[in-house]
This record gives sequence, C-alpha cells and structure tokens, in this order.
Amino acid sequence: MPRKGCASARSFARGFLWAAGLAAVAVPLAVRGWTFAIEQSSLEVALPDIRSGTWEITGNRANIRPTVSAGGDSASFDFAPSSLILTDRLSFAQSGQSLTLRNLRTDLSQTKVQLDYRATGPWLERVAINGELRMDAGRIDHPRLLSQAWHFEGSVSGRLAALRIDGTLTSAAGLAAELDVQLHPGGAVSITAETSLEGPEDVRALAATFTDWPALLTVESGTAQLSVDAWMSPEDGLEITGRAELESMTGIVNRTAVSGLSGEVRGVLEQDKLSADFRDVRIAGINPGIPISDVRFSGDYTASTSSPLEGTLDIQHARAAFLDGRLRIPPGTYALANGSVQVPVELQEVSLGRLMEVYPAEGLSGSGKLQGRIPLEITSGGEVRVSGGRVSAMDPGGQLQLPADKLQAMLGSNQAMNLVVQALQNFHYSVLNSTIDYDEQGKLTLGLRLEGRNPELRGGQPVVLNVNLEEDIPALLTSLQLSGRVNEAVTRRVREMLQESGKETAP
Repeated sequence: MPRKGCASARSFARGFLWAAGLAAVAVPLAVRGWTFAIEQSSLEVALPDIRSGTWEITGNRANIRPTVSAGGDSASFDFAPSSLILTDRLSFAQSGQSLTLRNLRTDLSQTKVQLDYRATGPWLERVAINGELRMDAGRIDHPRLLSQAWHFEGSVSGRLAALRIDGTLTSAAGLAAELDVQLHPGGAVSITAETSLEGPEDVRALAATFTDWPALLTVESGTAQLSVDAWMSPEDGLEITGRAELESMTGIVNRTAVSGLSGEVRGVLEQDKLSADFRDVRIAGINPGIPISDVRFSGDYTASTSSPLEGTLDIQHARAAFLDGRLRIPPGTYALANGSVQVPVELQEVSLGRLMEVYPAEGLSGSGKLQGRIPLEITSGGEVRVSGGRVSAMDPGGQLQLPADKLQAMLGSNQAMNLVVQALQNFHYSVLNSTIDYDEQGKLTLGLRLEGRNPELRGGQPVVLNVNLEEDIPALLTSLQLSGRVNEAVTRRVREMLQESGKETAP
C-alpha cells in the first residue's frame, strides 16, 4: 500500500521537470534583470515514457493551466484548477512481485513549481515544488492487495532530489492511512504509513483491502494502531518494519471465541530475512468449547524470505489458566521443519472435577488434580497432532463417579466391561495415569490406567483397571459449540457451516 505515494511522486516529479524545461528554452537569449509573465496559459502535451531500474511509467500526458513568472535567474509556475498529469500505467517490480497503478491522475491545482535555472548541478536539485496535491488511481494491482481504486490527498514540498509528500491515502473499501513519503538524493525512498482501527467497520475495510485476510476471522470490538516504515534504495534493496499495538480486541477465529486480545507485535523484512517479535501479548479468553483464560505470551520468530514457514520460534514466556489449573510451554527455541513445529505443553494442577463438568454428558463427577506433558505438533495448515503425551493424577488421588448408562455408551456392552462399569460408579483412585495420542483427523486416544477401589464392590478390594478410550474431538467441540457454551455468534457460525456441508445437526 505505501508504495503508491513513492511511485506517484516519481511520475509527478518527472512531469514537473519537463514542464519546468519550457521556461529554460529562453534562457540562452536572456540577460540578468529581465522578467516576463504569462497568465492562465493552457498546455496539452504528451510526455515521454520513463523506464528506470525496476520502475516503468507509460502513457504520460499533461493537461495544465499554468501562470508563469520568470526572471534572469529563476521561474515559477502556479497552476490553476483542473491542471492534471495523467498516467496510463505505473509499475514497480521487486522480488518477483509487481505493483501496478492504472489510470493515475495527479491534480496540480494549488501547487507551485520554482525553477532555478542559473544554479549549477542536476535538474533534480534545481526544481522545487510546494503546495497541495491530489492523486487518484483507478486501480492498484498487487498479489497482496485486492484490486480497487485509491485516493491520496495531502501536500508536497521540497526540491525534486529530496521531495516530501505527506497526507491521507484511502482505499475504495474505506481503509485510510496517514502517509509520509521522502525522496532522498541517489534514488532512495523512505515511507511511513500509519492507521488506526476502531471497531468492526474499520476491520472490514482492512479485510476488503488485503488478499491474505482470513475468511473466518471476525473482529467485533477493540482498537489497533498499525504502522509501517519502508526504505527502498538501489544499494540496500527493500527494508520494511511494521508494528501493531492491539487493545481489547474481541472476535471469532473460525469457530473459536477470542476476547481481550492486547499486546504489541513487531515485524521486520530486510533482504532475505524476516522476523516477528511478540511482546506481552495477553488474551483474556479463548473458547473453542472448553475455555482457556488469562493467556500470556512473549516470543520471537525468525525465518528466511525464501522459506517463511521453516524458521525458528523462540519462546520466552507462554502460560494460560485452564480448568482451575495452568497450561505452560517451557521457555526455549523450537525449530519449524517442513512447515510444522513441535512444542511441549505442560499441565499443572488441572481439576479433574472441572474437566468432568465441561464434558457434554450429565452425571459425570470427580475430584483430584492432574499434571502432565503433551507434545503438540502444529502444521502450517493448522493441523494438530500428539504422540506419546502423558497425564497423571497428583497425590493423594481422588474420586470418580460415572453413571452406568454413560459408561455403557463409552465402553460398550460386552461382558468384559461389566466390572469396569460397576467399579467406576464410585471409584476412589490412588493412581491415574494416561497416555495421550491425537491424529490429524481429530481422533483422541487415551490409554487409561487406574488403581484404587470401590467401597461397594467386593468389599472394597483393590482394583486395577486398564481402559482404552477414543473420542472424536471435532465432534465433541461441535456439540459444545452448539450447546451455547461459547457464545451466540459461534453457535450461529457452526450452524451455518453444518448447513453448508449438508449436515443439519452436529455429530
């Protein structure tokens, strides 16, 4: 988005340089002390195409109404309303991606050009421009942008070699950004763009501007301050620094409710390296059906531009509250290989009783605290796998009460399960260990080992149970989301997705 101001400035400067040359034609015949003035002249002329490095500007023509005042040393041009420079196509190519502006109109009304033709040095240092500036692009094309019209309104000042343009850039979708473009001697350009987002309308304008905006991301409230600084030069290439300051953002990501997202994210792109820094990112709540709260995260990510999904994630701090206990990722450096990353998630003092409460089946209850370690593998496509996770109960154990009808549904009705069904209706356990595996299709497999007793079974004799359980987690979460345990917006989205897929109810 910011490059529009840079490219237009080059076209604008070239057009002025040509117009300024009109006054210089008479200079060889002039002597010091002479003056002349031309009021409200009208010029319509085709300008030459410009090709310089990665820039290409074609279809240039001027339709201007200048008032010219000239003397022995300098000339000034003041432009009347409807003075335009028109450009059919302006393009800039960098790293295999092309930015193209089509049907560009540069309005020179209320703009003044000063030409110092007695000075020495390049023309770019002898022409100054000051005043108000308006530009309109009928369409801007870029792989990261949705094609649409853009409008710029602001001011221009300085000599062509060090021209500054600042003002407001607005997309047809309604995204507005404050833009500051500075041209530097030698061909370098620095650009700063800043925008503020407040509420869903601003976010919708942002979503209608960029191609990579997630289709299932909806923002309902909160504010964001976004800024981008870019530096382009023949020697250094392109360098970009971006920053996002988020405050109390609330919305939906796919089928998960997110509330109270705050923090700062910084990103840097320079030559063949990109990096992102997450500083004190906080989320009040994440709820896909089972709530996670008080999320805190700080970390860094670095990668090469050629392999952006195969970088290194450096976690300094990552924790959350979960079922009256805690989730934690140990500080460390985690490498992404083949587009996936493995991170160990530690469970600390998780309440078995709260876990039974959130499970969508009545009559389940229990007590005790759980701890464990679950190695998560997350792919670039968002798929999650677990292999060899382990969870165990903390001393001194606890109690399980699982109604017979629920157990029959979970364990089956064969004769071998009768003892298990009877024991777990009131089981006092001293040992609870479980292995955990989870595949990309969403199947959770628990290898559960229980040691304890049921006071009402066989005189309270010790009982050891080994049970394998399977759960379809996507179906479980769908059931929770449809039950209203997340929020109304998530429930509505899940119902719409089920209807689109031809399923009237949840699995």
